[in-house]
Amino acid sequence: MNVKMMLAFVLAALLLPSCDKKKEAAPERVVTVSAAKAEQKDVPLVVSGVGQVMARNTVSLQAQVTGVLADMPFKDGALVNQGQVLAEIDPAPFKAALAQAKGNLARDQATAAQAKRDLDRYKALVAQKVVSQDDYEQRRTQLETSNSQVKADQAAVDTARINLDYCTVRAPISGVAGYQVVKPGNTVTAYQSTLVTINEVQPILARVNVGESALARIRAYWKSEPLKAVAITSKETGAMREEGHLNAIDNAVDPQTGTITLQAEFANKGLTLWPGQFVTVEVALTVEKDTLVIPAEALQKRQEGDFVFVVDKDSKAQLRPVTSGRTVAGEVVIRKGLNPGEMVITQGLVQVTPGVKVRLAADQPGASS
Repeated sequence: MNVKMMLAFVLAALLLPSCDKKKEAAPERVVTVSAAKAEQKDVPLVVSGVGQVMARNTVSLQAQVTGVLADMPFKDGALVNQGQVLAEIDPAPFKAALAQAKGNLARDQATAAQAKRDLDRYKALVAQKVVSQDDYEQRRTQLETSNSQVKADQAAVDTARINLDYCTVRAPISGVAGYQVVKPGNTVTAYQSTLVTINEVQPILARVNVGESALARIRAYWKSEPLKAVAITSKETGAMREEGHLNAIDNAVDPQTGTITLQAEFANKGLTLWPGQFVTVEVALTVEKDTLVIPAEALQKRQEGDFVFVVDKDSKAQLRPVTSGRTVAGEVVIRKGLNPGEMVITQGLVQVTPGVKVRLAADQPGASS
């Protein structure tokens, strides 16, 4: 072996340990994740679906007399109270009609009073046989006719007074007024012209369709106690929640869809819900005690079944098959595969593989600095 070959062997022997050291020094891959503990808590058993909000009561306010609309003293879309004045119809012709009716009444009351005096006088005269019985009967007929006319006049006065009162249109319910359909200056026709529509929104209703398979359970729990309901608005409107109660179940299952309509009522004090709005309605039937739950985003699915990534004592991600149940308020029930207190990864799952080292994000409780 020549000198050059020996030098090559020596150099190779010196370089090999150096390469091994470089391999040993390669840092272990660490993935930053967020995690949450599997917790035991009381979880409501709910039925839910997407439903629509509707007014508890809707009134289309119409004019009850024909006349010129003088004023609409409210703003479009305003909250109005029961009894509040919403429209004024020109009262002048109705005041005149009332005055005329009162004049007719006074005149005919005077005529009736005179007829009564005549009848009393003829009663004495007929007893003295100064006048005939036929004359007396005529006077009595005149009195009855006059009294009947007085009653008709009184009815006319009452009608004129009612019509005058109808010139002031008041809100029959409290609620939200829609747009003014007719503007002041226009003529409105009795029982034909709608002035404004009012929706009662406090309280308010929501109706939701659920599968008929849930009907038996709903009816069983509803018989024993009132059932709480929650309406949840869309994420675009802040996913706000309004609490209420189930107040009606429809009297038939829809044969076309196989669903039953539930109706829930909500106080809606903050006007969270609005007629026509779509919401998720959840009706709580009962509460399951000490149920194991994890955040819904931690649950992963594959063909073999559901699984989660558990952070073990060495801060490594371990794939764990689980049996999951229903999802309630962003949490999923775990029937099998997890123990209370175990940490499951909720965010950063795209980079997680079985056995990889993980580090909790800085804003996580227990994260290392």
